[in-house]
Amino acid sequence: MKKSAFMLVLLLLLSVSMVSFLQIDTVKALGTVYIRSDGSTEGAGLKLEDGVYVFTGDIFGQIVIQKDGVTVDGSGYFLHGMDEGGIFLENRSAVVLRNIKVVDAPFGIALLNGSNNTITGSNCSIKLDNSVNNTISGNKRISLLFNNSSKNIVTGNNLSGNTYGFKLQSGSNENSIFGNNITDSIGGIEFHGNSSYNLVHENWIVNNVDGMIFYNSYNNSIYDNVIAYNNLVGVHLYSTWFNRFFRNDFVDNREGQASSKFSSNFWDNGSTGNYWSDYNGTDADGDGIGDESYLVPVYTLMGWDWEYDADNYPLMEPTIIPEFPSWAILPVVITATLVAIIYKRRLNKKQPV
Repeated sequence: MKKSAFMLVLLLLLSVSMVSFLQIDTVKALGTVYIRSDGSTEGAGLKLEDGVYVFTGDIFGQIVIQKDGVTVDGSGYFLHGMDEGGIFLENRSAVVLRNIKVVDAPFGIALLNGSNNTITGSNCSIKLDNSVNNTISGNKRISLLFNNSSKNIVTGNNLSGNTYGFKLQSGSNENSIFGNNITDSIGGIEFHGNSSYNLVHENWIVNNVDGMIFYNSYNNSIYDNVIAYNNLVGVHLYSTWFNRFFRNDFVDNREGQASSKFSSNFWDNGSTGNYWSDYNGTDADGDGIGDESYLVPVYTLMGWDWEYDADNYPLMEPTIIPEFPSWAILPVVITATLVAIIYKRRLNKKQPV
């Protein structure tokens, strides 16, 4: 009897121990994690290691950074926003966020009134409000939203599979956007609400619904981009003026290379225009520039009345872009453009002299 009682007590103790062990093994970092202004942390999931705040495991909640000049590294773990938020910075500068992966959140990383911060190597949506001089580089599968945010650098990112790839609105000006791969989104790059004087160059804007969309935005410079194979139009402009497009490759955008309504824009820089895969003009002097202008139809207020903006220096062959952020699609683009060139050359040879 005593032996049976002893065995029962032992089994109970083992059961309690096993339950405790399993609970310890599955402990999650829950709730909001803070990096306070003195550098201390509040909440579980981060540790300071060689001057860097690193994830120690998946975090379920959000992270609020209240100190300038810190570096946070996701270390391969996920931040689960629990449908509330990801990483939030307000009035912060010189913060580095790297290798951040956020899921289940209305935003991944949000900067409010931030400056001189860097976001790199991450995979999440990024939102900037009233923020200047930040750098967003080398991120994968992200989307970007700028509200009244200017003079930021956006380079070397892969923006794909989103409602919008990159949306600038509410007076987001003088941003430099270059060397990005923007694919498989409804709108590749969108400009809204007087977002002006931005530089957009050396991007691959391919296989979106619309490549670029402009609403009430002015004086942007768009050059050396590949704008190709978008399901509707390469560039859609509405109530937009004085944007300048040159040395871009417009290739086989399915519903038209460009659509313009109530707008007037420039399609060359005074000496060089764009490559248009559907251009049927000739080049009698062999200088690489078409003899006839390429006409972009502009819908006006006069009923179904169309006017035209002109690319006065259309290129006979595609512009050569030195680098491409995602090499997987490059052979497809090169092959298609070469086929277009060969076809046009054969067509020109068949024309009577």
